[in-house]
Order: sequence, then structure tokens, then C-alpha cells
Amino acid sequence: AEVEARRAEEIGVEPLDAAYTPELVVAAAKRTGRPAKKADITELNEQLQSRAEAAGLRTDVWYRVAPTPGGIEIDLGDHQHTRIKIAAGKVDAINSGSEAVFFRTPFGQSLVMPAAEGNVRLLQKYVNLDAISKVLFIGWLTYTLAHPKVASTKYVILVLQGNQGSGKTSLCNNVILRLLDPTSVGVQVLPANERELAIASQNAHVLCFDNLRDFRQSMADKLCIASTGGAITSRQLYSDADQHVLHLHVALVLNGIHSFIDQPDLAQRCLQLQLVPIAETSRKSERQLIDELEADLPVIQRGLSDVSHPERMYDFVQWLAAMELVDDAPPGAYQQEYSAALRQGQLESLQENLLAAAILDFAEGLPESGWTGTPAELHAELSELAPMGMSRSRDWPANAIALSKRLRGLQASLLTQGVRVELTRGKVRTITIGGARHD
Repeated sequence: AEVEARRAEEIGVEPLDAAYTPELVVAAAKRTGRPAKKADITELNEQLQSRAEAAGLRTDVWYRVAPTPGGIEIDLGDHQHTRIKIAAGKVDAINSGSEAVFFRTPFGQSLVMPAAEGNVRLLQKYVNLDAISKVLFIGWLTYTLAHPKVASTKYVILVLQGNQGSGKTSLCNNVILRLLDPTSVGVQVLPANERELAIASQNAHVLCFDNLRDFRQSMADKLCIASTGGAITSRQLYSDADQHVLHLHVALVLNGIHSFIDQPDLAQRCLQLQLVPIAETSRKSERQLIDELEADLPVIQRGLSDVSHPERMYDFVQWLAAMELVDDAPPGAYQQEYSAALRQGQLESLQENLLAAAILDFAEGLPESGWTGTPAELHAELSELAPMGMSRSRDWPANAIALSKRLRGLQASLLTQGVRVELTRGKVRTITIGGARHD
């Protein structure tokens, strides 16, 4: 205690039993004219950490979006520590009086200050999507903005597809990230492994990955975990026994020219939107687009905040139902369009899967009573119908056992397309393929 008191007196602040932070050390250095040394701040941080650990007090720390009673707070990321407090029917900018604790990364940048009046429809002129897709896109934006990383949050993965020149990267950099989570990193390439993905997810609210073609099944599994929340584990560095845990939970945007979602489980978590080509007469320079967008951003940001007023955290379908009420749209209209987009996305992912595509083709020619047989019989029939060389592909099941295992993983996705696959156990294992039942 005597050492701490003497040290505090030397640098001109109160002892540690008072408010004692690195910021006070810097302020004291300015008053005394003696520059604050990095070692001083490091030492104080270590003392604060040790005292906190001894006290056993814990608090949640949030990045960009935090839950509050009846709503959320959004950290603008400016030097004034401004937060946007959103509750039902109310949007306020505050600089004090908040109990939410945020952290910032060296790469984070500031959101714009929302205007007094909002108009989210201004956003539509910067998004080259058809009318229905624009509504779903705004729904995705507001849902993502309004949902912090709590266990109940299930982020929908936004997938943007379009030909070269359709503005995929510009939409991610200039619209999505600037409205949700501006950062100097911007759009990235997909990490090489799940560890890098988890580290990136802990330092962002939204991650945008550019120009995807395909990825391994293991990475597809980790993207699924990222959308619903989970963790990956590995051995602690320089240790044989300790376990290292990295939490994985983040909103994701994936874009590319080609269809790259070929895993049905991942497709169920994706909202796939097709960007329409930008006409030559409508093209603007990047600078012109940014200048126009910057003028509209405060109004758009406020418009997003006006929509983002949850009293509870809804899942995306419920969120769209709430948007129908706000927009005075017919009940179920937005939800039906989302369901149609999901079914189409799942169909495309199934068609990218050799076995799933073969099952879809096989089911088309079946009678109303369907087909029943052993796994070996189905494997033989599918292999006979398969195009030349496909049955020798690595992606084709080599035998009846492999066929049964893969079919189990495809059952739910095939059912979305009206194809029912049932596998039964007994003295003789059988597979039944038929139309979906609606009883």
C-alpha cells in the first residue's frame, strides 16, 4: 500500500482505491509537463487487472452493439464516445449515463451521426436489386444492426451474387459496412482456416468476404457456427494440457460471381440475393457514388435506427413480420418472399451437389407411390442414370454405405423441394423416396 501511494504521488494521481485509470495518468502528465511513459500505463493496467480479478467482478463487454433493457445501444465509435440508444419508438444520442461497456479495435471507424429525421427508402437508389430483394436487403440490414452478439441471436448470412460490374464489392464497402460496422480493413478475402475466422469475428460486428468461388466442407461448417454462435477449441500454445477457446459469432456477407453455396446446411442459413447488372448509362465513378452517399448517410442511418426498435430480440422471420406492420404491407408478404428466396437458394445448392442433383432428377420420374428399395439398389440405379464419368467423381458416393450417410445430411434440404427421403433400419435397410407429405 505504501509503494502504491508513493507511486501515485509521483505521477500526480490518487491511489488505486480511487478512480485510477490510464486516462488519468495521461491527464496528470499533461498537467505536470512530464510525458506519460508506456511503462506507466502498462503497469497501471496490470494493477487494475489484478485488482479486478481479486474482486471477482465481471461485466459483459460489447463490440458496436449492446443489449439494454427494452432495446439496444450502438457505439458510434467517435472520440466523444457517443452511443445511439434505441428503444421502442425512441432514438436518442447519448454521451453519458450508459451502463453498456464497449471495446474498440485499432481498425474501427465511426458511424455517421443519425439525422433528426430518417428515410430508409433513400438507400434503394444505391442498391442494384429488384424491388422485392431491396425489401429483404433492408430487412437484413436492420435486423443485423439491432441484434448484438447474445446467445439467442441467429444471424442470417447475406450472399450477394452478380456478374462482373454489378457492384458487389462497392455495395459491401460503401453501403453495408459504412452503415453497420465501418472499418479500415473493409472487404476481405475468406480466411485460410477457422482460427483466423474466429479471431476476425471477435473484432467485428459484420465481416464481408469478397469474390468467393468455393470452400471446403469444414469451412462451410464454421460459417454455419458463425451465424448461430459457437466456439472452436485448440491446444493452448506452448502447453500440452491447456485448452484454448475462441468464440465464433458474427454477421457475414459473402459475395461472388459463381454459385458457391453447395452445402445444403449452409444454404438454410443464407439469404441469397442476385445483383442486377448496372447499365452503362447509369454507371457512376466511385468518388461520385461516395459523395452522394455521404450526403444521404445521416438520413439513411436514422431511418435504419427508426426501424430497429426491438423490445425483444426476434428471429429474422419475426423481424420481417414487424416490418410488414411498419410498412403497412399485406401480412406475410415479406415472409413469403424470404421463404421463396430460401427455397431457391437451397435448390441452387442442391443442384451444385452431385448426389442431391441426381436424387432430384430421379424423383421427377417417379410415380405417385414413390420408390422403395435397399441402399445398394438405389446406388445402382443412380449410378446407371448418372452421366458418363460422374459416378467416378470423388463427390459421388463410392458404395451403398456412403450413399446412406450422405442422404441423411440431405434429407431436410430435399424436403424443401418437395422430395421426401426416408431411411429405415431393420433386418433389411430400406430407402423410400417420394413426394413431401402435408399431413
